[in-house]
Amino acid sequence: MRVFDTSFDYKTDKPAKSRPDADNDSPQLRVDHELLWTKKLNSGVLFAPTAPSARRNGYLIYTDASGERHWYGSDAITNSYTGWLTPNSLAGAVASLSPAQRSRYLNPPYTIGSAMIWPVKSQEPYTINKARRSIGDRMDLTLECIRRHYAGEGESPLTAVLNAYADFLGLFNGFEEFVDFFHLQDLVTPDYSKIQFYLPFESFEHPRTPVTATEYVTYREATLEFVARRGRRMAEWVVKNHPEIEVRHQPPSWTDGGGLPLAVVRSHAQPLPH
Repeated sequence: MRVFDTSFDYKTDKPAKSRPDADNDSPQLRVDHELLWTKKLNSGVLFAPTAPSARRNGYLIYTDASGERHWYGSDAITNSYTGWLTPNSLAGAVASLSPAQRSRYLNPPYTIGSAMIWPVKSQEPYTINKARRSIGDRMDLTLECIRRHYAGEGESPLTAVLNAYADFLGLFNGFEEFVDFFHLQDLVTPDYSKIQFYLPFESFEHPRTPVTATEYVTYREATLEFVARRGRRMAEWVVKNHPEIEVRHQPPSWTDGGGLPLAVVRSHAQPLPH
């Protein structure tokens, strides 16, 4: 029986000997992306990104009703900033962590709760994923930019790249569908009108990465909890939509992941909100 395991570390899955990168190396991650993102949109269109027979032809390809092909790549949507040397305030914050904090926050496993697909166009110099580095590689800030795009609510650091990939965002009938489709509900308020930021947010003019050890700890605790809760949402979705697949969901020891292990979720736990 096929298995979907929210605790599986893709960094352990056939890593390359030189410069390992799970987004490129892991066959299981690509299979799990196909599983999670093959589903009908609110428009009734089946979104079905598929792995080409030869890896050199792309990571995932979605062919729309007109026959046009669209390419997608994989990347993590959380970042521990392990190895970041700039900005200096961030590097200093990480350097000041205690041994216990370094063990908890740096070099985490790469599980499905942290994985996302983004569109790739050969004619565009920047992808959404690459542009995210300008906002600290933070998914909460990315989602705020996407929310503003759908709402027509002024500029953001990602305005240009989101406009360049408007066809991708146009697949979804607004911000709410985008959030639900990718299981990002824990980063928004229940009415989808505001973002639940990892750190207090006033504007994009403020530092986009943690500037103190205290901020770094706050940020990492928030991202770890988000990954756990998103993993559980994914597990619940697979249980509901793919009864032929064995689902394994054991929340990490540092959090309840928004509920109990999946064996209990199946019969007792209440579904996560919205």
